[in-house]
Amino acid sequence: MNLPEVFHLHYHVPDVDAAATALSSCGITPVARFGSVEGESVALAPEEDEPSGFRLRLQTNRGGTADVTLTPGPKLAFDHFGVVVEDVSAVVERATARDWSVTENERRTFLVTPWGFRIELQSPDSDLVSELGDPDDCHFREVSLSVPSEARERIDRTIRAVVGDVSNLRVVPLAGSQPAVTEASLAGANVEEQQFEMCVLAE
Repeated sequence: MNLPEVFHLHYHVPDVDAAATALSSCGITPVARFGSVEGESVALAPEEDEPSGFRLRLQTNRGGTADVTLTPGPKLAFDHFGVVVEDVSAVVERATARDWSVTENERRTFLVTPWGFRIELQSPDSDLVSELGDPDDCHFREVSLSVPSEARERIDRTIRAVVGDVSNLRVVPLAGSQPAVTEASLAGANVEEQQFEMCVLAE
């Protein structure tokens, strides 16, 4: 990994199975499903049948160092992206100096940016990063964060000042008032020419 680097994307989608099929064509396959039955937490391997009354909370899809979470939702929406950084504490310090909100739990640290999206931080030695595979199998070659054109330079400059020069993140202009991640190009040894965009996940 060329740190800092985007390793994780999280989407809400109306059809998790259809979205997982689209991701699988890019080498990012289901590895686990998490949900509940009558209020009790249930974790399932991809090949396991869902028990009666199972309610899916989220599904993890992974190929190499590319990790995508899918959660059921009424419409397609982007939740956040995750970055592996050398020093989480230093990034948090720079974020709080700019009055960004920071939320943390035992496995994740989130920066709440002033532009309506969150950034998850992970260190190279975290449990989540240790579960990833070989980047030669699959990785995010380029992730495009689409933001209002008038704010693009400021958002790009500020993200890099806080998080660092994220090797595979591009901040690109998009007409409109609400920033959102609208596409992510994926590549690895077995998916050199493939990519997906948010619209594909909704099919």
